[in-house]
Amino acid sequence: MRVLVCAFILLASERMQAQERADYFAGMDLHDGLYLDLQDFRNNAPAIPLARVRDAQGLPVSDLRRVSGKLFWIPDTSAQQQIDLRSVWGFCQNDVVYIGAETGFFRIGLMGMLCHLVVEQTYRDWDPYMYGYPMGGVTRTVLVQQLLDMRTGGILPFNASGMDEALQHDRVLSEEFRALSKKQRNSTEALFRFLRLYNDRNPLTFPQ
Repeated sequence: MRVLVCAFILLASERMQAQERADYFAGMDLHDGLYLDLQDFRNNAPAIPLARVRDAQGLPVSDLRRVSGKLFWIPDTSAQQQIDLRSVWGFCQNDVVYIGAETGFFRIGLMGMLCHLVVEQTYRDWDPYMYGYPMGGVTRTVLVQQLLDMRTGGILPFNASGMDEALQHDRVLSEEFRALSKKQRNSTEALFRFLRLYNDRNPLTFPQ
């Protein structure tokens, strides 16, 4: 009997939690601050509120994108602490979310359980016939489209391979995508269409 009661309470709790979450929509109020991990973002609960962030001079920071140098924040129960941006998953400012990548923080363009973003990637182009500095090559920076899977936190390439992996969470869309020809699967039109279909069928939710 106790097992049945516990099971009923657990089920009721899960349903209540599900009812307390709201689907994301453009313009939804997302709290300003820094996310240390994906779960902070999914809970709309930045670990470090933007209002408590200070620069090296102790002044409030109004725009995280324009800050250079050290950052600090003031917790409730301890002294000022330095922020290690390398450990920050991302941040929200004015309802816009940016996530950390190799060369900085980049804005999420299309938000959903599957997100689209454009990031900068730097690589060295080696050429054995080049001399001088840099020895044997040149450093290049390119813009690359990527997918962010909110279920796993994984970053996937914005191409047929990345979309195929992301759609594994939705069997119907996965089968429909794989039924396309190789040329169609690699088309930008098809990639964006399945991105939107996936987000319509699998909405990103936040606690109310």
